[in-house]
Amino acid sequence: MSKVRLYLTNKIILNKDINLSLTQKHHLKNVMRLKKGQHILIFDDNKEYLAKVINDNCLVVNPQKVVRKKISDLDIWLFFSVVKKKQVEYIIEKATEIGVRKIIPLLTDYSELNQIKIKRLEKIIIESTEQSGLFQPPELENCKNLNQVFTSWDKQRIIFFCDEKLKEEKSITLNKTKKKVAIFIGPIGGWSENERKFFNKIDCFRISLGTTILKADTAAIYALSKVRTLFL
Repeated sequence: MSKVRLYLTNKIILNKDINLSLTQKHHLKNVMRLKKGQHILIFDDNKEYLAKVINDNCLVVNPQKVVRKKISDLDIWLFFSVVKKKQVEYIIEKATEIGVRKIIPLLTDYSELNQIKIKRLEKIIIESTEQSGLFQPPELENCKNLNQVFTSWDKQRIIFFCDEKLKEEKSITLNKTKKKVAIFIGPIGGWSENERKFFNKIDCFRISLGTTILKADTAAIYALSKVRTLFL
């Protein structure tokens, strides 16, 4: 079966031709060297289809059968303090591959930047979703501060606060039927005292990311893996 995957935002209907974007056409024809009659995988947020390339310029494909359906999983939101561009891109890429539903960059007291390039990061998200075999690309929000995040917070979402000063981690007992999770990761300089006071007022689990000082991108991967393990 083809290893080429394309994410489509338009509704996919079996046996109905789909016109691809020029960027997607370029990828199939000039990068992957596909030809008329060959097959690719196309997918939306719920299903994956085997599709045939219909014309020579790879601009039209036809979905011929459903090969996979999405299985519900943890609904993880990742909040991380904005760091340097290269690290932000790495966090976005790896968080997508691990399978988060939403990514929210945080403006904290010790954030390194105050803005991000949304279009560039959305491109990374789509590419990572296509190559990792996932269905739904995570939603990317623009930068927010903690007050904005908690203005309309869903209290059913379990919060994990990554605390770099935590010396002894308490045993965590979870209701594993609750599948909505939020992970908060601080900046390189750690959380400020005001931010710590903020989380002291919130019902959350405090978790440690080990005894060594981790870079922001490493911390994100570690935290995501750790939280996923808690629900096994």
